[in-house]
Amino acid sequence: MLGLYDQQGLLRFSGRDLADCLAYAELFALADGSFSLESLVHEPNAEDRWGQSASS
Repeated sequence: MLGLYDQQGLLRFSGRDLADCLAYAELFALADGSFSLESLVHEPNAEDRWGQSASS
């Protein structure tokens, strides 16, 4: 899941993938640089999974 945020940091759209978000930007004629894309899914790292540093 990706989120498309405007320049004020407001979540404008959430979609399954990059293509969905870019289609939204095109539909509403959002200029390049007037929005950002961020992952809405937390992807755990080794610390999250095991509760300790991966190097321990």
